[in-house]
Amino acid sequence: MSDYKMIPCEHYDYLELACLRGYQLKIELIDGTQCQGQAITTQTRADNTEWLVIQQQQNKQSLRLDHIVAITPVDVNAEFGRMQIDTKQG
Repeated sequence: MSDYKMIPCEHYDYLELACLRGYQLKIELIDGTQCQGQAITTQTRADNTEWLVIQQQQNKQSLRLDHIVAITPVDVNAEFGRMQIDTKQG
C-alpha cells in the first residue's frame, strides 16, 4: 500500500520484545478503538506493510503497525510500560 508509513526501528524493537515474551497487550488504534491480545509475531507482507499478529481467545488478528497509536503491556513484570508508536518517519 502506497500510504503505509514505516515506524521507527526503536519502536519496532518493543513490538518484537512483546512478541518474544508473549506479553498481553492493550492496543490503541488510530480510529480510537482499543483491543487486547497476546503478542504473537510481526510480519512484513509482499506489499511491504508491517503487521503485529495478536491472539485474542480463539482468533488471531493482524494489526497494521501504522494504525497502532500505542501499546501497553498488561503483564505485571513487563520490561516496558506504555509505548506510543510514532509514524512520522516515512
